[in-house]
Amino acid sequence: MPTFQQLRYLAAIADTLNFSRAAEACRVAQPTLSMQLKELERKLDARLVERTRARVILTPIGHEVARRARAIIADLEDIREISHRNDPDAPQAMLQIGVVQTVGAYVLSVAMPALRDRFPNMRIWVREERSDMLVRQLRDGAQDVILLPDGVERKDLECHRLLVEPLQVVLPADHPLARQDHIAPHDLAGQTILTMECGHRLHDQIMHLCNDVGAIHARDYEGATLDTLRQMVATGMGISLLPSLYIRSEVMREQLVVARPMSSRAPVRHISLVWRRNAPREQTYGAIAASLRESLRPWGVGDATGPGQPAR
Repeated sequence: MPTFQQLRYLAAIADTLNFSRAAEACRVAQPTLSMQLKELERKLDARLVERTRARVILTPIGHEVARRARAIIADLEDIREISHRNDPDAPQAMLQIGVVQTVGAYVLSVAMPALRDRFPNMRIWVREERSDMLVRQLRDGAQDVILLPDGVERKDLECHRLLVEPLQVVLPADHPLARQDHIAPHDLAGQTILTMECGHRLHDQIMHLCNDVGAIHARDYEGATLDTLRQMVATGMGISLLPSLYIRSEVMREQLVVARPMSSRAPVRHISLVWRRNAPREQTYGAIAASLRESLRPWGVGDATGPGQPAR
């Protein structure tokens, strides 16, 4: 039968598609990882990985075995968590957090110090992915929890809202509106507004605001990332509305652009922590959600104090 370590090595290869990075993640030498993968293929009598000079590709069987391996690894981590649950001094299992690019770095930069203090022995592993991929990985056991800018409506997943985060107006430093402390919705009339590309919830909110106040929604200049939008604003292509945590991290140190809060009707995004419902470690995940929520409280508006789906 395959060993736990062999399954862990295969899962790491599937996650990184790189033998060197997989070995580093598993804290073993690359020859050891390669040898154990070959032994796993021998035991299963199946080719799991195609390795060329240019890239690493999982075979269809390799994909399926890796998916099931992640679930087994997650279950074993849950068993270890259960066995130590009543021992506050016991080392905690690794926490695998999946994040989207527009949320992860900005939320964790605020919340990580308190999380480290609350769980000093927990090993935290963070990976960025698309929202749809994160949900799939969570269900397969590749992630323990995921951070999303929106919730998910699934009966098998638990969704806890952490933050209702207002968007602020970001504009060139020499823009006439930059002299104001707050931006009223009617101030945006006639302004060119740059947004995330279609498909993002932020895009839809800003588009509705533009329609309501008579702003110009720049459909020909949609940015794929928050950084792209900030740079487009800096070059004078328009103004944008960006999340407060991103502004704290990337805009406040800028000289070419400034941020101003809206006096009313500011669009918001709802940041949530999601995990598998009835997971054995749900008590730990709930404590993590509480720690994150408390750290993020100064940056939010409205109510973000409990479980449930984000308001639409």
